Amino acid sequence: MKNNAPKRIPAVKYLPLFAGAGILIVAAIFYLYGEKSNPLDSNHRITRKQALEDLDQLQRLLEEKYSYLQTKGVDYKAELNAVRDSLGDEITCGEMSLKLMKFLALFGDGHSSVSSSGVSLKSLCSDFSPFLLEESGSKLVAFKSDRSGLLDPNCPYLRTIDGLPVDSWLRAGGRFATKGSPQYFRYHSIRNLRYIALLRKELELDKTGPVEIELESADGSSTEKLELPLTKDCPIYGVWPRPEEQITSLEETKVEYRILEPNIGYMRFVFMPDEAEFNDALIDTMGGFARTDGLIIDIRSNGGGRRTPLKILMPFFMAQNDSPRVVNVAAYRLGRENIKEDFEARYLYPADSTHWSSAEKDAIQQFAAGFRPEWDLPQGLFSPWHYFVISPEKDSRYYHYDKPVVILMDKWNFSACDIFLGAFKGMENLTLMGQPSGGGSGCFQPYRLKNSAIKINLSSMASFQPSGKLYDGNGIQPDITVEPVPTDFIGQSDTTLEAAIRFIKEKTKP
Repeated sequence: MKNNAPKRIPAVKYLPLFAGAGILIVAAIFYLYGEKSNPLDSNHRITRKQALEDLDQLQRLLEEKYSYLQTKGVDYKAELNAVRDSLGDEITCGEMSLKLMKFLALFGDGHSSVSSSGVSLKSLCSDFSPFLLEESGSKLVAFKSDRSGLLDPNCPYLRTIDGLPVDSWLRAGGRFATKGSPQYFRYHSIRNLRYIALLRKELELDKTGPVEIELESADGSSTEKLELPLTKDCPIYGVWPRPEEQITSLEETKVEYRILEPNIGYMRFVFMPDEAEFNDALIDTMGGFARTDGLIIDIRSNGGGRRTPLKILMPFFMAQNDSPRVVNVAAYRLGRENIKEDFEARYLYPADSTHWSSAEKDAIQQFAAGFRPEWDLPQGLFSPWHYFVISPEKDSRYYHYDKPVVILMDKWNFSACDIFLGAFKGMENLTLMGQPSGGGSGCFQPYRLKNSAIKINLSSMASFQPSGKLYDGNGIQPDITVEPVPTDFIGQSDTTLEAAIRFIKEKTKP
């Protein structure tokens, strides 16, 4: 396997890959490949009476089904009453969707939202910015939507849009961003700045046509003003850094692997799949890394999927005499149908389950004695605790990889990626490097409002890190933070990967 050329694990299929994935995976499909259809007629009008009926239905769903209703102390009745009071004699489904997006964003749960498969900011916006933005330090870097270059290499940072400071636009974009972890909220507030026409309305700007922006140098001493035409096509972030071979369809989504100099294994996930062919190939790939001096697992731009890659990979980093490891604790909201099946798909079982070995039962008992959740679940509303436990693997294809391992992470990591990162956090010889993950683990259930046909996703479980922290609102912090530089966003550098290589080289010095 001593070969620098990228290789691929066989493709995974569309439906198995995304079944049961978090809502951000659904959003990733639309960001990456465009919306194929939008069954909700955003211009369809409903009466005030019909809108009030939908809001009553939503309130019942929140009270009877929603797991994170009480985590942030949102006065949801007052907020819903404010929406009720804002209604006129009629409202379009698009306008209603925007109101509900802002309302659901208050709960800080990225899995609960107006479903992007029915309506999205993209579908409700007429004109878009012709450039993209990412954060470097505390500043926003502006670059061409095809990532062929910065808008201005000498002045890469955005200062104003249409004469208003960028912070004003971020506040407007933040009205539609889930108020989760600080990094999650800011990340999605930044991405919402693409929707120029929509945010102009939010800011009550009486302006159409080209967007005027002011850029500045790193030290702020130089500025440049540009007037750019808006576009009818929403600029797409996609997977970044790009894989060695461009992904053109979901069926081509694979894992990239190769050997970096000097003898460092490299594995890149762009999604978290679960399919037999993929799983077997992943084990074989790890077999090819047995003689490397270190390993880099890159999950940047990975929004989640399934937990199977974690269950497959972790035993490679455990010795045979290691105790089983509890990697996730969760409870589900009572009243949700078919939740047992969803929990088992996430490898979550109660402490008294016959699923456990005696060693796993002992590990759970010992863990539970010291587990202190940061949020006490409301009595009578949730199931007993369920546990995700990983044990050393007896399969002859497994071995103990005891060399330095670095996992590259970023703010797009969410859902199954949060579980992945939280499980590995604190393991011997393993270092998380990059930027904090988004933070989310909700097991959402879709619902449709009767009159507007707006689709709503609501989380049905409360999910905790082994430390006792919720995933939602926190995310996973890297062991070593690496801030990207402007050229990272256009493929001229990769600061995080370079830092990981240096780290492993230092660790493996003779």
